[in-house]
Amino acid sequence: MNWLTEPWVYGFMQWALFCCLLLAGIHVYLGFHIVRRGVLFVDLAMAQAAALGAAVAVVAGLEHDTLAEYLMSAGFALGSAAFFAVVKSRRVHQEAIVATAYGLAVAATFVVLEHSPHGMDEIKHLFVGQLLTVDPGHVLWTAMIYVAIGIAHAFVHRRTNDVTEGRGQGRWLDFFFYGTFAIVVTSSVGLVGVLLVFAFLVLPAVAALLLAGTTAGRLAWGWGIAIAASVLGLHFAFHLDMPAAPMVVLTLGALLAIAAIFSRVRGHA
Repeated sequence: MNWLTEPWVYGFMQWALFCCLLLAGIHVYLGFHIVRRGVLFVDLAMAQAAALGAAVAVVAGLEHDTLAEYLMSAGFALGSAAFFAVVKSRRVHQEAIVATAYGLAVAATFVVLEHSPHGMDEIKHLFVGQLLTVDPGHVLWTAMIYVAIGIAHAFVHRRTNDVTEGRGQGRWLDFFFYGTFAIVVTSSVGLVGVLLVFAFLVLPAVAALLLAGTTAGRLAWGWGIAIAASVLGLHFAFHLDMPAAPMVVLTLGALLAIAAIFSRVRGHA
């Protein structure tokens, strides 16, 4: 029993778990819409835009976890959100446009951080983060942002879902969705890095789509999978002395594989 409970007696593990659960709550919902709309690279591209903004802030001499750095990162993410909401093409698939933006943002991040004396450390921080050393104040402030965004989305959920399912359209809804998405991604990248943000947005949503046929069922499965992966991934990271964020991502991947197998077996039953 001690093996099961030992990680959770430490404050840093409790805050890491709370941080993961916080991300799961908002990311699974947004990720469901991203996956259903078929623009999987949007989350990764927007997260990378936020990381690029943070890199520019570092080179400009701004301190980590400050309002100035956050605003710089958010500005880049919101700019990418406006770009994705406006730029459409009948000849080029939206995913190709988003993937191009992602590639350019990655290249620009490396170029910018060449001007930082700690460039490689900064790159690791932006991509992988430091889940086990999150600042509690930063987590609580992020939680307030997510609650506000979650409430706002609750008021337009039905219309947003109609757009996602192809039953409606609305340019202002796209601006709202991508704008709030940019704020969430910016906040999350500052906490845990690009890798975990991408994983929480995509993997639970894909698994849930394999397991359920209704919106409510998919969200329930997505949240359940994200919560389970958070607990198990952090538990494995603690006992195996492995980096926390990659372990949570690998656990999400394992649960997705199990969901795929179950879906295939059920389909042949």
